[in-house]
Amino acid sequence: MRLLKLLPVAAVLVISGCGWWPHGKVSKPAPVSQALVRSLTGIVVYDLPQAVPADAVLEVSLSDVSRQDAPARVIAKERIAPVGASPVDFQLVYDPGDLAQGVDFAVSARLQQGDHLLAINDERVSVLGRSGEQGPVRVRLRAVP
Repeated sequence: MRLLKLLPVAAVLVISGCGWWPHGKVSKPAPVSQALVRSLTGIVVYDLPQAVPADAVLEVSLSDVSRQDAPARVIAKERIAPVGASPVDFQLVYDPGDLAQGVDFAVSARLQQGDHLLAINDERVSVLGRSGEQGPVRVRLRAVP
């Protein structure tokens, strides 16, 4: 009878010495959100008549532009400050699940100081989707008069 009481203790000791027990060294898989993200890289170029103010902010966005009767849905955005000299590198991190099939996507950029718009891209830069580049992309800004 005493032997039956010690049997569970002995089993635990044997199992713990077998090497399959994790001992806190189990590597955790990457969270789903990190494992499934992708990025679109590129540069923004501009030639402004004046120097870029120190407090200027460059905002680059990836948007769904497939619906002409509705505002574009922003999928990813990066704000860069301080801006510095042209060209400026950017990286837009997005979830591929946000990209619907058969849809048009575009990258847009704007340079502003507070509420004052200094420059914006005036040509569509199609990316991903049906008719776009996979990256890296080049976005050219034009000064706003």
